Amino acid sequence: MRRHLSAAVVAGWGVLNGVLLAVLAVYRESPLTYWLWGGAVLTVELAALAVLLSSRSAPDQHVRYHVPDRGAGGVPPAAIGLLLVALCLVYGRWLLVVAVPLLAVAVALAVRGTSARER
Repeated sequence: MRRHLSAAVVAGWGVLNGVLLAVLAVYRESPLTYWLWGGAVLTVELAALAVLLSSRSAPDQHVRYHVPDRGAGGVPPAAIGLLLVALCLVYGRWLLVVAVPLLAVAVALAVRGTSARER
């Protein structure tokens, strides 16, 4: 399964959506809701099947990408942290409990770097 991890991730999204569909069934939603959510689950699972078939048909074409700058790995956690800080204005300061550690991780990744050491 390690070789087809991307297909497992997409299938996991579909399974999670299936669980949420079951939660909707517990709360007895309208039939239209079941059809719409079930269609989304089916679409995600078909996408997982397409990813699996794609990864099996050409496994030698996988490319390993390198981050061009060593500190660039800190950008995604910094963006999410800043988004959470902005959401503090709407939802309250309790989001700082999540935002501050994310910003600390972003600073650590920017300072330390994320790529392998040069030999």
